Amino acid sequence: MNDAKDLTDSTDSPGPTAKGAGGALRGVGIGCGVLVAVPVLLVLGFLVTYSVQRGTPEEYERVDPQAMMTRIGDVSQESYEVLGFKTAVGSEASSDFCYPGGLESMADEPVDGAYSLSHRWSVDGVTETDAAAALKRLRGHLKDEGWDIDSYESDAEAAYGPELRASRGGPSDDGGDIRAVFEWRDHQGRFEGGVHAPCAYDPDAGPGTEPATDAESEVEPPELRP
Repeated sequence: MNDAKDLTDSTDSPGPTAKGAGGALRGVGIGCGVLVAVPVLLVLGFLVTYSVQRGTPEEYERVDPQAMMTRIGDVSQESYEVLGFKTAVGSEASSDFCYPGGLESMADEPVDGAYSLSHRWSVDGVTETDAAAALKRLRGHLKDEGWDIDSYESDAEAAYGPELRASRGGPSDDGGDIRAVFEWRDHQGRFEGGVHAPCAYDPDAGPGTEPATDAESEVEPPELRP
């Protein structure tokens, strides 16, 4: 009798194996739910961040193109005086699109009403020795004026010739740095300089204006003098 009762009890009662299987299934269900939820949350977070950035204007300074040209032209003139070349030099302006940073850059769309202005000039007939000495003077001057020296190659180190690249923080975090590049190229015997302004909004560009105003056509670049 006791054996029969024991057999019945053991048949009707769920054993530890059945309980363990149920717990394991519930655990698998929770694990799968977490695995599905994490990518969904990441995608939602990405979309929200992208939407916020797209709806927030870039914090560029609003500057008339000629005023910006005067700024970077002054940098070119000061640098030219320190370099010590003896002839007056003409120069040219060029402009380009401005693109936002962060996730917005994925759209590859330029910012409406914004421009990036550059001032370039060159001197022919400069020897490598003179170029190296001139860049050494300019490097010391720019460091004293608070510029960051991004790269500097003397005649002994340079693969293509003496070169100096420097930068200085712009008036707004979004606008980037003012960049200056000076280089001498052996195959040309030419010394080239350029100052590149951070991105800015054209005050005359209203909402819906085409990206990158044709700033180069609105400015008069200076003639550099010793």
